[in-house]
Amino acid sequence: MKTIHRIAAITLAGALLAGPVLAQQNLNGMITGNDVDRIADLARAYGTIERRQDEDGVWLRGEMDEIVYTISFLNCDDNDANCSTVQFRAWWESNGAHTLEAMNQWNRDRRFSAAYLDSNNNATLEWDVNLAGGVSAVNFDDSIQWWQAVIRQFRE
Repeated sequence: MKTIHRIAAITLAGALLAGPVLAQQNLNGMITGNDVDRIADLARAYGTIERRQDEDGVWLRGEMDEIVYTISFLNCDDNDANCSTVQFRAWWESNGAHTLEAMNQWNRDRRFSAAYLDSNNNATLEWDVNLAGGVSAVNFDDSIQWWQAVIRQFRE
């Protein structure tokens, strides 16, 4: 429970520091999995973000607090549209620094992310956000703030 309170405190501090930037953001309306550019605009309040596309579809590459991350659009229809979820993902080259035990401990202690060692034994952090039926822009902005708190804590 202490961990949840700590994440909440980090999120609150981040929101207070980011207040002037957030005030410039349009937090009206709803966000769906079709709103790639709007999601990019919201994420841009927290760092750089760019739209990319490959054989798997459209995705976003961002940098927040010097941490590179991606936002992938998942559970889409056959036309790579109407996606019902997005997945935030960040990774760190471990060079043996991250252990399976540490990843398991992270997962036991936290609600808002999942950590694992990838096939190269690099630490990977993921977080899925459900957009089915749409969420308010305020809600999605809050999700970005939670993501920022989670990756900061994981980096530490």
